[in-house]
Amino acid sequence: MTWARFRLALFVIVAIIQLAVAGGAIFRSELALTSGEVFKIRVQPVDPVDAFRGRYVTVRSVLDRAPVADDIDLKPGRWIFVPLQVDDEGFTVFRAVALDEPDTGAFLKLRAGGAFMNEDGDRMVSLSVTHFGRYYMNEKLAPEAERAVWSGPRGQREAFITVRVLKGTGVLEDLWVDGVPIHQWLTENAN
Repeated sequence: MTWARFRLALFVIVAIIQLAVAGGAIFRSELALTSGEVFKIRVQPVDPVDAFRGRYVTVRSVLDRAPVADDIDLKPGRWIFVPLQVDDEGFTVFRAVALDEPDTGAFLKLRAGGAFMNEDGDRMVSLSVTHFGRYYMNEKLAPEAERAVWSGPRGQREAFITVRVLKGTGVLEDLWVDGVPIHQWLTENAN
């Protein structure tokens, strides 16, 4: 085999591996969107501009920490499993983290941050919840979406996202304002 053919074969193998990794991630996200369980998470939207990605609404989840048992040794950056539960109002809360994938129930696979004690003396871990931190929308509508959320009574309307969760993968499905999907809310409340 000549050097040129070897380089070509190596290039083809690397390209196939890269496509397989990207395709797997896309497949897992699409599978979660079509088959995943729906969870509502309260958020605080902010509208940034990114020169490379365009306009989107950054959603800051109010869920950024979870309880952790004292006997679990957590190192920042470690993958952990966070079981999900729905509270009395229908919103998601995190249950105590686990190091092993749960056998039953919905969960997210997230990276652990630092462990700390909360004001009640419970051990908690901060979480990197970036699975669904950006809601992409039309460039002209993103600033309107932010204004919609921050223009309500007491300065803020009720905002939440729906996230589809399947086998540890969470995918942002929609942004809601006052119980209505953001695109519908903007259409109904256009000035």
